Amino acid sequence: MTAYFNKGDKPLTITEYGRFAQWLRSEGMTPADLLQNNPEKIVDGYEDKKVTGERILSLLERGNAMAIAMQKWQNAGIWVITRADDEYPKRLKKRMGQKCPPILYGAGNKKILRTKGVAIIGSRDVSDADLDFTFKLGEKLALSGYSVVSGAARGVDEASMMGSIHADGTTIGVVADGLMQKTLSKKYRDAIMNNNLVLISPYYPEARFSVGNAMGRNKYIYALAESSIVVYSGLSGGTWEGAKENLKHQWVPLFVKEKIDERSGNSKLLEMGGLPLDKDILDREDMEFLFVVPKSKNVSEDTSVTGENRESIDLEEKILQVVKGRKLTISEIASEIDEEEKSVKKVVETLVKTKELQKHRNRPLKFSRIDKLPGMA
Repeated sequence: MTAYFNKGDKPLTITEYGRFAQWLRSEGMTPADLLQNNPEKIVDGYEDKKVTGERILSLLERGNAMAIAMQKWQNAGIWVITRADDEYPKRLKKRMGQKCPPILYGAGNKKILRTKGVAIIGSRDVSDADLDFTFKLGEKLALSGYSVVSGAARGVDEASMMGSIHADGTTIGVVADGLMQKTLSKKYRDAIMNNNLVLISPYYPEARFSVGNAMGRNKYIYALAESSIVVYSGLSGGTWEGAKENLKHQWVPLFVKEKIDERSGNSKLLEMGGLPLDKDILDREDMEFLFVVPKSKNVSEDTSVTGENRESIDLEEKILQVVKGRKLTISEIASEIDEEEKSVKKVVETLVKTKELQKHRNRPLKFSRIDKLPGMA
């Protein structure tokens, strides 16, 4: 019900599926009952403005399309696991709860998902020095017996993964788009075949790049690791938002490479509760310090911002990022960032009042970001 098999599909979002699954449990049922019993009778009792019985039934009726898609993916070496499977990563369930993806697509050795790893995070466009450091960091972690967890994108992600693979280590790549293409690529194929790499994605294996998916997968990178290192972050974008989300939820320790660059968000992340990364980390023999963190200031201890206000601020930044250069409806924004429409609508109205978003008076209503000129307040 959460998977795409045709372009016209409108599968349930993770939030929508979570609500429906929770209702099924409250009624003493599981999603599997929809395939074994009378689904019409079951969904007749479910009331949700967005998830109608007709929508659920139409998603359940895609048997032929599913069979064709599954055969195509299996031929490419892609497997599918659900939250009900024993192979589903326990870390994701523990840290994400109802917000963990109902389905994971992947390629490679699933056992790697259970290894102890460090998430290496960073931007696509970084200096050669940062790329060299990241590659060596991936090697170092592999030689120390730890997996690298990253996003399989250009830049820091790819450098960390290649460093680990070069040292014959194990690597988890959390993919936001094009899983099937990456699985078949020469870049990753040998590592997958040699049990050095597993690629996974909560998204359709043939999905194209989208800002929402790229930002949405960042939390899964942290949730699959036991510690994390930010090599380089800007002051906005996916790396920045993912690091802040981890600080907010305290999933894993967040180490940050110290930077002098004023365009970097690294210093700000340190102020928000990140831990300074040892400058001599590549020369250290023992990497266990990454997993044993002293109690220190973190986001939840910042008394100047309440939890409710911080959630509102985080949502504002997600919305501003996803509408950059685009015109989207409330429903489209909510779907891309996987948040409730009610919450998104409230924040969008505030952003329109503060002149950060503009409303386009067509039907349905669409909103876009107002990019201010440098020096404007």
